[in-house]
Amino acid sequence: MSFSFLFGNNNSSSGNGIYSLLSEYNNIKSGTYYKVVKAYYAKQAGSTEASKSTAKDKTNTALQSEKTKELNKTQSDAKALSEAASALTSRGSSLFQEKDITTKGEDGTETTTKGYDMDAIYSAVKKFADSYNNLVDSASKSTSKTVKNQANNMVNGTKTYEKMLNKVGITIGSDNKLSVNEKDFKAADISTVKTLFNGNASFANNAASRASMIGYSAQSEANKNSLYTNRGNYNNANSTGSWMNSFF
Repeated sequence: MSFSFLFGNNNSSSGNGIYSLLSEYNNIKSGTYYKVVKAYYAKQAGSTEASKSTAKDKTNTALQSEKTKELNKTQSDAKALSEAASALTSRGSSLFQEKDITTKGEDGTETTTKGYDMDAIYSAVKKFADSYNNLVDSASKSTSKTVKNQANNMVNGTKTYEKMLNKVGITIGSDNKLSVNEKDFKAADISTVKTLFNGNASFANNAASRASMIGYSAQSEANKNSLYTNRGNYNNANSTGSWMNSFF
């Protein structure tokens, strides 16, 4: 509908001025002006609402994108911990197989005995602890209650091993992160180290299982984060592929 006759420049003093006035009077009397004015401002209001809706969509998309990044980071950390644990717990791991260890005495004499490569074991355990700490950090910052609850389960499960961990030089800090004392660890009883880090019943395997639950929870939250906007557009801020790749 054109609004030019209402908002344009009407000169009632030229041409058939009297007829123009009568026509406008008739429009006022019949309610035509009211309808036109109402339609005009309704159109303006609709344009404003559309702009507000677009701005809201952009804000929601930005928030969803940030949440997705957070959840992807948690998934990545969960995967890293599972991999670090697997290097210690898998049956095929050579870490906990005795090897020929050669040492040199003060007089230069070399002696070869059967033993465990504590340098390699320490390196693998240190990597596990670092991965564990990264997951504790990212999960604690999560906005997802489910992810936080699963992380609390992992932390509480670790605390049940605290006394045994202390025996091999590993302590749990006030921030729930692990700290490994290299000297104490390498001097620890190997049977205790194996109980903690080798096999399906070990602490490392238990932590890996709980890490998988954290990763799964983060993935589920990421799936929920893929929503239609209030304008009916699909939000592609999330990538299903990236969620799945974090587990495989």
